[in-house]
Amino acid sequence: MSEPAQTMAVAVSAAGLWTSPDAARTLDAPALDTPARLRAWARAQGPDERRDLWGRVDSQLLLGETVLVREVRDGWARINAPAQPTRKDPRGYPGWLPLAQLAAPAERTGAHVVVTEQVTDLRDGPGGRVVADDVSYATVLPARRRQDGYTEVGLPGGGTGWLADKHLDDHRARGPLPTGEQLVTAARLFLGLMYLAGGTHGLMLDCSGLPHLIYRRFGHTVPRDASDLALLGEHVEVADLAPGDLAVFQNDETGDVYHTGVCTGGAQEVLHVSQTDWACVDGVLTERRRRHLVSGRRLRSA
Repeated sequence: MSEPAQTMAVAVSAAGLWTSPDAARTLDAPALDTPARLRAWARAQGPDERRDLWGRVDSQLLLGETVLVREVRDGWARINAPAQPTRKDPRGYPGWLPLAQLAAPAERTGAHVVVTEQVTDLRDGPGGRVVADDVSYATVLPARRRQDGYTEVGLPGGGTGWLADKHLDDHRARGPLPTGEQLVTAARLFLGLMYLAGGTHGLMLDCSGLPHLIYRRFGHTVPRDASDLALLGEHVEVADLAPGDLAVFQNDETGDVYHTGVCTGGAQEVLHVSQTDWACVDGVLTERRRRHLVSGRRLRSA
């Protein structure tokens, strides 16, 4: 009988979820560090390097996100991520990440906060020294106390840090669904952001990472793959798409759902993280995208 999984938590701003310990390349070393050096990693990714990430990294996990450790091998942990539902595994998204990027979960408190800026800095006191940069939008951490415009938060491994209140909101798990306006406003925070396979961080996203991150900010756990998001909420016909609905794109040759985005206007106006543009873009769809737009999904309040 296998041993029960151990619950741990991500202890860096974002940890890549790799398909195997051998999937990481030499140029991926900054992403494997503790702390992770995400900007250096992003700078190393030209178009060819970004294409080469497909099949290597499937997702990212944010600071404080809990994981179920199934196996440890040569400094790597095979895990499931319960906050990222998937049809691949009922226990959560599967993959590998460096064991050094994990620690014991932070002690829970009654109150939690969520980051509402693209990224923010974690400090050693109110207005103090930066101890971790690039803490992502939608990162959720337990709140300890507030002082001088900052909130002290609990961290994996038992430490604490301080985040600026102007970059936070109170987190309500499974609270009211966001409105269409809230979804569009949140999506527009990421205009111009680089496309990166598996990205679910405020500095790097893929197409399905965008809605996954936005819903997380509003306290709702949704899948992180386009094919799973295509089953979310209520079906909407293309002609009835409205701001805040998710657009579903299907390959007309294979029938596979391969892309998603957030509608910002009518059926032809979609904000999406586009691999062909290598960026998060908003506006009228190309002819190919219009042909592949087959439906929408609605999970929002009025």
